[in-house]
Amino acid sequence: MDRDERLMAILGARLLETQKRVGETADAIELRQSGENSILGALAGSVSMSLTHVLRWAHWWNSTERMPDDVTNEQVVMELNTDFSTKGLAANEIAAVVQAWQNGALSRDSMLDLFRRGEVLPEGRTNEEEMRLIEKEEVRGQRAEARSERTQGKTLTAESAKNKTSVVPGP
Repeated sequence: MDRDERLMAILGARLLETQKRVGETADAIELRQSGENSILGALAGSVSMSLTHVLRWAHWWNSTERMPDDVTNEQVVMELNTDFSTKGLAANEIAAVVQAWQNGALSRDSMLDLFRRGEVLPEGRTNEEEMRLIEKEEVRGQRAEARSERTQGKTLTAESAKNKTSVVPGP
């Protein structure tokens, strides 16, 4: 109880604390909030475990398992997201990951996983889905490029025809 009272006093004091009016980097803010995030992460873990137990009981009630403990993680699990950071990969970090992939230091799956953890790619999308989207974009890009080349060819032909008609041979 003493520890909880101290913790509540600290959190209450932090709410009343005046915020700095100067700019801070994302790293400085993340460092300042790391203690709060660890507490929040522990709470999220505890809630995840409790929700998993409740969902296992509900699953057991509607299934054929003999005991609630027979329901496994493969059948029912609930995990809350514990990523409370708003910081993603910076442009130079993205370039470094792509360069490492191009140099053969990373596999494509590792690169996509790093992008997913760095919040560049959406978390629910699989690597196979991402590759299909990339292929679709390449096909669209090739079609657009071919259309552009055809259009440029027609424009060049029209310009050259215009130039030929405007040239009048001398006496």
